[in-house]
Amino acid sequence: MKKILITGISGFVGGYFVDYLTSHYDTVEIHGISRSKPAWDFVNVKPELLNSHHFHLADLNDIPKIKSIIEEIQPDYILHLAAQSSVAESWKTPVFSFMNNTNIFLNIIDSVRLNDNGARVLSVGSSEQYGIVSEQDLPLTEDKPQCPANPYAVARVAQEQLARIYATGYGLDICCTRSFNHCGPGQTDHFVVSAIVKQFVKIAHGLQDPVIHIGNGAIVRDFIDVHDVVEAYQLLLTQGKRGEVYNICSGIGRSIHDIVTLLSDMYHIDVQVQEEQSQIRPIDNPRIVGSYQKIQRDLGWKPTIPFEQSLWSMYEYWDARMKGN
Repeated sequence: MKKILITGISGFVGGYFVDYLTSHYDTVEIHGISRSKPAWDFVNVKPELLNSHHFHLADLNDIPKIKSIIEEIQPDYILHLAAQSSVAESWKTPVFSFMNNTNIFLNIIDSVRLNDNGARVLSVGSSEQYGIVSEQDLPLTEDKPQCPANPYAVARVAQEQLARIYATGYGLDICCTRSFNHCGPGQTDHFVVSAIVKQFVKIAHGLQDPVIHIGNGAIVRDFIDVHDVVEAYQLLLTQGKRGEVYNICSGIGRSIHDIVTLLSDMYHIDVQVQEEQSQIRPIDNPRIVGSYQKIQRDLGWKPTIPFEQSLWSMYEYWDARMKGN
């Protein structure tokens, strides 16, 4: 039986990844590390996966504890999801964001090095690593230079460089992603698409005036459904090329204003848009759109879920929450 260890299992992507594994595989043994026990309200997972045998309550900064867990489990695969993943939060707490995101990854891969069991590690990075790019650079391919423009992105670049050093210097089996903005039911309203959808639901329930509050509405991002993301992660864990980096993206750019307009048309809700200065970042990338050509060529993966379907499922999620279901 193959064993997989998922860091940050209690989070948004962790829940969907566990759901994907349990839906597609009968012979995988799933272990998770997090500082809090999973309490997913967006996926159905077997209760036994949440007991102490499979869930390990730990802080990834606790080096002896992490080494002990990895030695005990002897995982075949490690999916490293744990992170402070908000760009906005990294501007508020840059020291914590950088230290946390780099140190916890280093603790994982060094524990793997010392354990010497040959575990395959998938290091999850971000499209933010590319930084400010020009129009002629789009869509972004993995060979484009990295020029991070916020504390979160700097930490992600450092994480990828650590992965490269441990792969080439110590021979660890590490594969990396640069994951673009993903979305889906259950994502917190700290993230832009979920925040906008939640506001539409509140307006529909008469809980908010018909005004959508956003940051910079002109920025363009590449949004991809979380279900497509977890399929890509599973492929990379099992078949991705050692030492390689892969974009996980939709290849389509959408402005924040476009998303508001799309939701307004979908649900026939007329709204005004108000840009809040408090939500605008000191430095922001005007356009980020990726290319998934490399992972499609190497592994046959491509996104399949339309953005409108993602919005619909997120609306249903928030609507059920508002109704108390």
